[in-house]
Amino acid sequence: MKQPKILFLVVIALLSLTLVSCISGSARLAKGWAGTAVHEGIIYVGTADGRVVTINSSTENLEWSYSIAPVTAPSSGLACGSTSASTAIYGTPVVDRDIVYIGIYSGQVLALNKLARSQNLTFPQQRYGEWEWDCPIDNAKSNAIVADLLVSEDALYVSSSNGRVYSLDKEFGDLNWESKILDEKHGNLWTSPVIQGDTLYVSTFDGHIYALSLETGELLDWFFESEAGFDSSPVIDGDTIFLGSFDRYLYAIKIGSDVPMWKFPEEKPAGNWFWASPIVNEGIVYAGCLDGKVYAIEAKTGGKLWEFDAGNPIVSSPVLMDNLLIVTNESGTVYIFDLSAELEDEAVPLKAISIGADVRSSFCAQEGLVYIRGEDNWIYVVDIDRGGVSWKVPLTIEE
Repeated sequence: MKQPKILFLVVIALLSLTLVSCISGSARLAKGWAGTAVHEGIIYVGTADGRVVTINSSTENLEWSYSIAPVTAPSSGLACGSTSASTAIYGTPVVDRDIVYIGIYSGQVLALNKLARSQNLTFPQQRYGEWEWDCPIDNAKSNAIVADLLVSEDALYVSSSNGRVYSLDKEFGDLNWESKILDEKHGNLWTSPVIQGDTLYVSTFDGHIYALSLETGELLDWFFESEAGFDSSPVIDGDTIFLGSFDRYLYAIKIGSDVPMWKFPEEKPAGNWFWASPIVNEGIVYAGCLDGKVYAIEAKTGGKLWEFDAGNPIVSSPVLMDNLLIVTNESGTVYIFDLSAELEDEAVPLKAISIGADVRSSFCAQEGLVYIRGEDNWIYVVDIDRGGVSWKVPLTIEE
């Protein structure tokens, strides 16, 4: 498949998710696919109407809500018209100490004080930004932020649709460095970077994996080049990078090598892309695919251990909780696999629980509960032991 055609298909996919919520003459919505994070009993999530919301998981009550400033949408690009509109959130909030970081489609990174919840606030909310950073527009390319932010001990890393990675100071939002344009052909850097030691690794739509200095952002000597572009963010286990490609294979690439260690499936490509990043645990790679299947793969050899057909595309990365593997398909069915049991070639899940709403966002799990934002803009909390939805709450503000 040719690269221009691949990128066209990806842009069309994003357009369908973004523009479907735009109403002619309306000042909102732009949905995004923001996921959930849980920290110290508080749920953090971006909403379909451009807010960051926190919910107490014990009381099921709203703690606080931060409304992102509307943007004036131009009459071209991915906008709905020249009206003031709320901007979409595609990334998942990242909680670090007392700050919540989130990237916005309009090109902003926000750092919010999570302790605002102590003020017992209700809708509508004032602003509680610790700082705000605007990604520069590079050569008229979009500065939209689609990928999740990466937070380290010392800095915050941002992938931008202008093709660059930026390093920001966590405390004040000052720019530490910016990389060169990593995807000269397309820009659109929609994958999140990953850290290994003192190196930052980034995958691109034009088929590269780049290694950058964590301190300066300069390109290091090693890079990997593939004929097909990479559609998922890289995952590192040991000295090996795992990621999906637009050629419908999942790749394992040794850092420092110029050839793949293996690609999966071995004989012919999968039925669709490995869009969601895989996860690796105890020598096994777990990968969801847009063909509706989840695969367990031997990390060293690429051999298939088992597969399961979830019946609908898997857009979100699997999640591990203790000895349980949790997978959600696009139609909102949550599958639970017991990894301590012997799973045959055609695996059978321990449980299957439907939330009754579509799911395209990342989700998280903690202490027997799974926290999911549905495409209907509700938060669903699934109790694995009970085998059902424990509670749910709407994120939409009533008119």
